[in-house]
Amino acid sequence: LAVCIYALPPIVRLTNLGIRLVDKQVLEAADAFGSSYWQRLKDVQIPLALPNIFAGVNQTIMMALAMVVIASMIGVKGLGIPVLQAIANQYLALGLFNGLAIVALAIIFDRVTQAFGKRLQRHQVGGPSV
Repeated sequence: LAVCIYALPPIVRLTNLGIRLVDKQVLEAADAFGSSYWQRLKDVQIPLALPNIFAGVNQTIMMALAMVVIASMIGVKGLGIPVLQAIANQYLALGLFNGLAIVALAIIFDRVTQAFGKRLQRHQVGGPSV
């Protein structure tokens, strides 16, 4: 829970930034077509803010994984325990391999979220083919 609370600010900040950076002319066009506040948010602002939202998701995952070893120092159970135990017992190779496993997990999550974001944007831009 502590790691999640620590990692939440990037997604909140980047989602807010993405919604605020939507072009004013696009918002005026949505208003001209008679969309309500919620329709404008759901159908216009959020789809246009997806790159920033996915950057926030990516940063949240990276910050959470970066914090797991530090969180294990205060007794939080999780991925950081093997790294901390290896460091405490001076097992350099074991600590290195456990740390590299966390880095590999971070890289995998990074690639998956980037691919999902690009795929979602491609479907948003292209729309249905007729």
